Amino acid sequence: MPSEESSPAERQSFILEWLDSNPSITVTDVQKRFGVSDVTVRHDLIALESAGKVRRVRGGAVSLARTMLMHYPEERINYNVDAKDRIASAAARLVEDGDVIIADIGTTAYQFVRHLGDKKDITIITGDLSIAHFASFNLPGAEVMLLGGKVRKEHLYLAGAMTLDAMSKLYADKAFLSCDGFHQDHGFTVEHDFSVTIKQAYIANSRQSIMMLDSSKLGRTSFYRFSTMEDFDVIITDNDSDGYLAKSIERAKHSPQLLVAC
Repeated sequence: MPSEESSPAERQSFILEWLDSNPSITVTDVQKRFGVSDVTVRHDLIALESAGKVRRVRGGAVSLARTMLMHYPEERINYNVDAKDRIASAAARLVEDGDVIIADIGTTAYQFVRHLGDKKDITIITGDLSIAHFASFNLPGAEVMLLGGKVRKEHLYLAGAMTLDAMSKLYADKAFLSCDGFHQDHGFTVEHDFSVTIKQAYIANSRQSIMMLDSSKLGRTSFYRFSTMEDFDVIITDNDSDGYLAKSIERAKHSPQLLVAC
Protein backbone atom coordinates (compact mmCIF):
# COMPACT_ATOMS: atom_id res chain seq x y z
CA MET A 1 0.00 0.00 0.00
CA PRO A 2 1.52 3.40 -0.95
CA SER A 3 2.38 5.66 1.95
CA GLU A 4 -0.22 8.29 1.06
CA GLU A 5 -2.98 5.68 1.35
CA SER A 6 -2.10 4.53 4.87
CA SER A 7 -3.03 6.33 8.06
CA PRO A 8 -1.32 6.12 11.46
CA ALA A 9 -4.34 4.24 12.78
CA GLU A 10 -4.06 1.62 10.02
CA ARG A 11 -0.34 1.13 10.53
CA GLN A 12 -0.63 0.94 14.30
CA SER A 13 -3.49 -1.55 14.03
CA PHE A 14 -1.30 -3.68 11.75
CA ILE A 15 1.56 -3.53 14.27
CA LEU A 16 -0.66 -4.69 17.14
CA GLU A 17 -2.22 -7.48 15.07
CA TRP A 18 1.26 -8.66 14.08
CA LEU A 19 2.35 -8.71 17.72
CA ASP A 20 -0.69 -10.80 18.66
CA SER A 21 0.95 -13.77 16.93
CA ASN A 22 4.65 -12.83 16.87
CA PRO A 23 7.07 -11.98 19.68
CA SER A 24 8.38 -8.86 17.91
CA ILE A 25 8.07 -6.63 14.87
CA THR A 26 10.78 -4.73 13.01
CA VAL A 27 10.65 -1.33 11.34
CA THR A 28 11.35 -3.15 8.07
CA ASP A 29 8.24 -5.32 8.52
CA VAL A 30 6.05 -2.24 8.58
CA GLN A 31 7.92 -0.55 5.74
CA LYS A 32 7.38 -3.57 3.49
CA ARG A 33 3.65 -3.57 4.23
CA PHE A 34 2.96 0.14 3.77
CA GLY A 35 5.90 1.58 1.80
CA VAL A 36 6.54 4.32 4.35
CA SER A 37 9.81 5.71 5.66
CA ASP A 38 11.54 4.39 8.76
CA VAL A 39 10.91 7.77 10.40
CA THR A 40 7.15 7.31 9.92
CA VAL A 41 7.27 3.82 11.42
CA ARG A 42 9.27 5.02 14.40
CA HIS A 43 6.66 7.72 15.06
CA ASP A 44 3.99 4.98 15.06
CA LEU A 45 6.01 2.92 17.52
CA ILE A 46 6.54 5.93 19.77
CA ALA A 47 2.79 6.55 19.79
CA LEU A 48 2.06 2.92 20.67
CA GLU A 49 4.70 2.92 23.41
CA SER A 50 3.23 6.12 24.88
CA ALA A 51 -0.15 4.37 24.93
CA GLY A 52 1.38 1.48 26.89
CA LYS A 53 0.81 -1.08 24.14
CA VAL A 54 4.36 -1.88 23.01
CA ARG A 55 7.91 -1.51 24.19
CA ARG A 56 10.36 -0.21 21.64
CA VAL A 57 13.60 -2.12 21.17
CA ARG A 58 16.45 -1.66 18.75
CA GLY A 59 15.06 -1.92 15.23
CA GLY A 60 11.42 -2.43 16.20
CA ALA A 61 9.16 -3.28 19.13
CA VAL A 62 7.79 -6.06 21.33
CA SER A 63 4.29 -6.40 22.77
CA LEU A 64 3.86 -5.48 26.42
CA ALA A 65 0.87 -7.82 26.60
CA ARG A 66 3.04 -10.78 25.56
CA THR A 67 5.95 -9.84 27.78
CA MET A 68 3.70 -9.82 30.84
CA LEU A 69 2.17 -13.27 30.22
CA MET A 70 4.64 -14.86 32.64
CA HIS A 71 4.25 -13.59 36.19
CA TYR A 72 4.58 -14.75 39.76
CA PRO A 73 1.78 -17.04 40.91
CA GLU A 74 2.18 -16.05 44.55
CA GLU A 75 0.00 -13.30 45.96
CA ARG A 76 3.02 -11.75 47.62
CA ILE A 77 4.04 -10.02 44.38
CA ASN A 78 1.46 -7.38 45.38
CA TYR A 79 2.78 -7.10 48.93
CA ASN A 80 4.90 -4.09 49.93
CA VAL A 81 5.22 -3.09 46.28
CA ASP A 82 6.33 0.53 46.83
CA ALA A 83 9.10 -0.46 49.22
CA LYS A 84 10.37 -3.19 46.92
CA ASP A 85 10.35 -0.83 43.95
CA ARG A 86 12.40 1.80 45.79
CA ILE A 87 14.90 -0.85 46.83
CA ALA A 88 15.03 -2.23 43.29
CA SER A 89 15.65 1.20 41.80
CA ALA A 90 18.51 1.87 44.23
CA ALA A 91 20.01 -1.55 43.48
CA ALA A 92 19.83 -0.94 39.73
CA ARG A 93 21.95 2.20 40.14
CA LEU A 94 24.79 -0.03 41.34
CA VAL A 95 24.87 -1.89 38.01
CA GLU A 96 27.38 -0.54 35.48
CA ASP A 97 27.50 -1.09 31.75
CA GLY A 98 29.39 -4.30 31.01
CA ASP A 99 28.68 -5.93 34.38
CA VAL A 100 27.97 -9.62 34.83
CA ILE A 101 25.33 -9.79 37.55
CA ILE A 102 23.38 -12.44 39.44
CA ALA A 103 19.66 -11.83 40.01
CA ASP A 104 18.19 -13.92 42.83
CA ILE A 105 14.72 -15.43 42.60
CA GLY A 106 11.71 -13.59 43.96
CA THR A 107 9.63 -10.48 43.58
CA THR A 108 12.24 -7.96 44.75
CA ALA A 109 14.76 -9.34 42.27
CA TYR A 110 12.11 -9.19 39.55
CA GLN A 111 11.47 -5.52 40.33
CA PHE A 112 15.24 -4.93 40.29
CA VAL A 113 15.62 -6.36 36.79
CA ARG A 114 12.75 -4.19 35.55
CA HIS A 115 14.92 -1.15 36.34
CA LEU A 116 17.82 -2.25 34.11
CA GLY A 117 16.40 -1.00 30.80
CA ASP A 118 19.10 1.62 30.28
CA LYS A 119 22.06 -0.70 30.93
CA LYS A 120 24.32 -1.77 28.08
CA ASP A 121 26.28 -4.98 27.51
CA ILE A 122 25.30 -6.58 30.80
CA THR A 123 24.89 -10.30 31.48
CA ILE A 124 22.21 -11.52 33.89
CA ILE A 125 22.64 -14.91 35.57
CA THR A 126 19.44 -16.18 37.16
CA GLY A 127 17.44 -19.24 38.08
CA ASP A 128 14.17 -17.31 37.91
CA LEU A 129 12.08 -18.00 34.79
CA SER A 130 10.06 -14.80 35.11
CA ILE A 131 13.21 -12.71 35.27
CA ALA A 132 14.73 -14.49 32.27
CA HIS A 133 11.50 -14.09 30.32
CA PHE A 134 11.19 -10.38 31.10
CA ALA A 135 14.84 -9.63 30.34
CA SER A 136 14.82 -11.49 27.02
CA PHE A 137 11.91 -9.38 25.72
CA ASN A 138 12.54 -6.04 27.41
CA LEU A 139 16.28 -5.54 27.96
CA PRO A 140 18.02 -5.14 24.59
CA GLY A 141 21.32 -4.41 26.35
CA ALA A 142 21.32 -7.66 28.34
CA GLU A 143 22.29 -11.26 27.70
CA VAL A 144 20.58 -13.82 29.92
CA MET A 145 22.15 -16.98 31.32
CA LEU A 146 19.43 -19.20 32.79
CA LEU A 147 20.70 -21.73 35.31
CA GLY A 148 19.58 -25.30 34.72
CA GLY A 149 17.74 -27.53 37.14
CA LYS A 150 14.32 -28.71 38.20
CA VAL A 151 11.38 -26.32 38.02
CA ARG A 152 9.88 -26.10 41.48
CA LYS A 153 6.24 -27.16 41.25
CA GLU A 154 3.78 -24.26 41.10
CA HIS A 155 6.66 -21.77 41.04
CA LEU A 156 8.66 -20.18 38.26
CA TYR A 157 12.22 -20.84 39.31
CA LEU A 158 14.82 -23.59 39.14
CA ALA A 159 16.32 -25.48 42.07
CA GLY A 160 18.38 -28.54 42.88
CA ALA A 161 21.78 -30.07 42.18
CA MET A 162 21.87 -29.07 38.52
CA THR A 163 21.21 -25.44 39.42
CA LEU A 164 24.01 -25.45 41.95
CA ASP A 165 26.39 -27.21 39.55
CA ALA A 166 25.73 -24.63 36.83
CA MET A 167 26.36 -21.74 39.23
CA SER A 168 29.59 -23.31 40.46
CA LYS A 169 31.06 -22.80 36.98
CA LEU A 170 30.15 -19.10 36.74
CA TYR A 171 31.53 -15.92 38.26
CA ALA A 172 29.88 -12.50 38.45
CA ASP A 173 30.82 -8.93 39.23
CA LYS A 174 27.82 -8.41 41.51
CA ALA A 175 25.17 -10.62 43.09
CA PHE A 176 21.81 -9.14 44.09
CA LEU A 177 20.09 -11.28 46.71
CA SER A 178 16.93 -11.22 48.81
CA CYS A 179 15.78 -13.18 51.86
CA ASP A 180 12.72 -14.08 53.92
CA GLY A 181 13.98 -12.56 57.15
CA PHE A 182 16.85 -10.86 58.96
CA HIS A 183 17.46 -11.02 62.70
CA GLN A 184 20.49 -9.42 64.34
CA ASP A 185 21.22 -12.62 66.27
CA HIS A 186 20.37 -15.15 63.57
CA GLY A 187 21.45 -13.51 60.32
CA PHE A 188 19.71 -13.81 56.96
CA THR A 189 17.24 -16.67 56.67
CA VAL A 190 14.98 -18.36 54.12
CA GLU A 191 11.99 -20.70 54.31
CA HIS A 192 13.35 -23.55 52.19
CA ASP A 193 16.56 -25.55 52.47
CA PHE A 194 17.21 -25.62 48.71
CA SER A 195 17.61 -21.82 48.75
CA VAL A 196 20.52 -21.99 51.19
CA THR A 197 23.23 -23.53 49.01
CA ILE A 198 22.40 -21.58 45.86
CA LYS A 199 22.41 -18.24 47.71
CA GLN A 200 25.73 -19.17 49.29
CA ALA A 201 27.07 -19.96 45.81
CA TYR A 202 25.88 -16.57 44.57
CA ILE A 203 27.85 -14.88 47.35
CA ALA A 204 30.96 -17.03 46.88
CA ASN A 205 31.06 -16.59 43.11
CA SER A 206 30.69 -12.84 42.90
CA ARG A 207 33.06 -9.94 43.47
CA GLN A 208 30.41 -7.97 45.36
CA SER A 209 27.26 -9.12 47.15
CA ILE A 210 24.25 -6.85 47.62
CA MET A 211 21.29 -7.67 49.86
CA MET A 212 17.90 -6.18 48.91
CA LEU A 213 15.86 -6.22 52.11
CA ASP A 214 12.49 -4.57 52.67
CA SER A 215 11.86 -3.41 56.22
CA SER A 216 8.94 -5.80 56.78
CA LYS A 217 11.52 -8.58 57.12
CA LEU A 218 13.60 -6.93 59.84
CA GLY A 219 13.60 -8.76 63.16
CA ARG A 220 12.10 -11.86 61.52
CA THR A 221 13.69 -15.30 61.56
CA SER A 222 12.75 -17.89 58.97
CA PHE A 223 13.78 -21.54 59.06
CA TYR A 224 17.26 -21.75 57.46
CA ARG A 225 20.18 -19.35 57.86
CA PHE A 226 22.29 -18.88 54.73
CA SER A 227 24.50 -15.89 55.59
CA THR A 228 25.44 -13.16 58.06
CA MET A 229 26.00 -9.43 57.75
CA GLU A 230 29.71 -9.99 57.07
CA ASP A 231 28.91 -11.73 53.77
CA PHE A 232 27.61 -8.56 52.10
CA ASP A 233 29.17 -5.42 50.70
CA VAL A 234 25.95 -3.40 50.47
CA ILE A 235 22.59 -3.67 52.27
CA ILE A 236 19.67 -1.84 50.64
CA THR A 237 16.43 -1.29 52.56
CA ASP A 238 13.46 1.06 52.38
CA ASN A 239 13.42 2.07 56.06
CA ASP A 240 15.70 1.79 59.06
CA SER A 241 14.22 4.54 61.23
CA ASP A 242 14.82 2.66 64.48
CA GLY A 243 18.42 1.83 63.54
CA TYR A 244 17.93 -1.94 63.59
CA LEU A 245 20.16 -2.53 60.58
CA ALA A 246 22.63 0.22 61.47
CA LYS A 247 23.22 -1.36 64.89
CA SER A 248 23.65 -4.80 63.33
CA ILE A 249 26.21 -3.41 60.91
CA GLU A 250 28.15 -1.78 63.75
CA ARG A 251 28.41 -5.19 65.43
CA ALA A 252 29.72 -6.88 62.28
CA LYS A 253 33.42 -7.58 61.82
CA HIS A 254 33.11 -6.58 58.18
CA SER A 255 30.74 -3.64 57.87
CA PRO A 256 28.75 -3.40 54.63
CA GLN A 257 27.49 -0.09 53.30
CA LEU A 258 23.87 0.67 54.24
CA LEU A 259 21.65 2.35 51.64
CA VAL A 260 18.16 3.48 52.65
CA ALA A 261 16.06 3.94 49.52
CA CYS A 262 13.61 6.76 50.15
